[in-house]
Amino acid sequence: MKTRIKAGILVAVIAISGVILFSGCMDERKQAQERILTVGCQWEPKTLDPHKSGYLPLRLGITETLVNVDYNIGLVSGLAESWEVSDDKLTWIFHLRRGIRFHDGTPFNAYAMKSSLDRAMKEAALKKVPIDSVEVKDDYTLTITTKEPFAPLPAYLAKGESAPISSSSFDENGEVIKPIGTGPFKFDSWKVKEEIVIVKNNEYWGTTKPRLDKVIYKTVTDAITRIMMLRGGELDVAQILPPDAMKEIASNPDIRVLTEPIARVRMITFNTVKEPFNDMKVRQAVNYAINREDIVKYVLDGVGEPARGLFPPIAYWANSDIEGYPHNAWKAKQLLEEAGWKDTDGDGILERDGRKFKVVLVTYPERATLPPTAEVIQSQLKDVGIDTELRVLQVDAANELRNKGEFDMFLVGRGLLFVPDPDDNMMRDYHSNYTSGGGWGAYRYRNERVDELLKRGRATFNTSERKKIYDELQQIIVDEVPVAYLNYYVNIDAVRSGVHDYRMHPIEHSFHLETVYIE
Repeated sequence: MKTRIKAGILVAVIAISGVILFSGCMDERKQAQERILTVGCQWEPKTLDPHKSGYLPLRLGITETLVNVDYNIGLVSGLAESWEVSDDKLTWIFHLRRGIRFHDGTPFNAYAMKSSLDRAMKEAALKKVPIDSVEVKDDYTLTITTKEPFAPLPAYLAKGESAPISSSSFDENGEVIKPIGTGPFKFDSWKVKEEIVIVKNNEYWGTTKPRLDKVIYKTVTDAITRIMMLRGGELDVAQILPPDAMKEIASNPDIRVLTEPIARVRMITFNTVKEPFNDMKVRQAVNYAINREDIVKYVLDGVGEPARGLFPPIAYWANSDIEGYPHNAWKAKQLLEEAGWKDTDGDGILERDGRKFKVVLVTYPERATLPPTAEVIQSQLKDVGIDTELRVLQVDAANELRNKGEFDMFLVGRGLLFVPDPDDNMMRDYHSNYTSGGGWGAYRYRNERVDELLKRGRATFNTSERKKIYDELQQIIVDEVPVAYLNYYVNIDAVRSGVHDYRMHPIEHSFHLETVYIE
């Protein structure tokens, strides 16, 4: 009987494999004929309103911004050909490109740009940028006045939420029914929790015309499922894959693995307003207890780099002089003892004032490497006498606990340069006006020197002088450790062999699908 069952299963597996293979071949022939690219990623958009969440319309090439970001994370011209700032550093003049039209055929000009910026400034992404007014000087000249000197303004105007969209994007209530931008691809359809379809913009203004007729962006939350779909021909590109899948994927001659260091860091946020992490010595001890090299080696399969400070080496703003916290269990135990934590009963767990050193580490599974990283940290902290309880929750639930303060440590993958300037991340994550609210950075952290430097940084226009300011800021944060930096991300995507000129962006700014073609 068992033999028959096994034989039946084998026949079923062969039959299913044949269907998948046949389906994959059919898909490949169809895509080659119609030039369709199918991309699978884990993230499900909650809205396609660019002014509320602009990352996906920008990445897919539906929308564009005044300022673009090159592959060296430098600011270059986008919908604006050029810009300059007045001598008093309060008035910016942006000179817009001519001859550009939205996907509905209406002209892109200064009036359309002003209308979109006025709306974007009411939303969270640009709400705290100190813009006083946006005025039209003529059809292709836009004037933006700030309330105070604000050096990073062009960088903020590279953010997807600043993108212009046509007035026909809205319904009678002012809500976006579909994003109508200026990019190389046009929005076609959206099946919530399933897929977004975009099609070629035959009238695209740029010098690089899209060679794909259609792109299907599928939401596939599970990385293993994305890999299986890639192998079966259901996907042409599988994005954001775990490091342990690299060797297995790379052995397939029909699949290429692409890696790109990106401006993202894995880090732990400490709850600095309650014991035990209201004590800086304890936070420093945890930093010494963590073996970052082992995490990269055993969790990330060597794909990544241990972090010393906030920004990775690919970023101009990284402070290369920061030494960070090398693994030193002896130093960790010494600092914990100085803070009053000792193992008085010999059970291997420290205690103070009759209370065991037990903490809660919260993280989420949407970024696949975070839960196994948490497990390794749990083991490393136990070696120095800290008992760590892990709570792995969906990202929204995890962040809700964090914002309520119902955590001791919070492990997160933090994007750093969605605005390609240090002001955005450092202001929101470390300035005392922001750390008391919701977010992903330091929790309830206050430092007057940090606040002062952040204010100076945004008002300083000389780049080298700004660099000195942000170098000092990064050193202070490493010394006082409201967070613990673990390692920098290397993004892993996989593409089928017939896909060419697909490249990831180091700040996840755009997929630049207009360069991609299929053979």
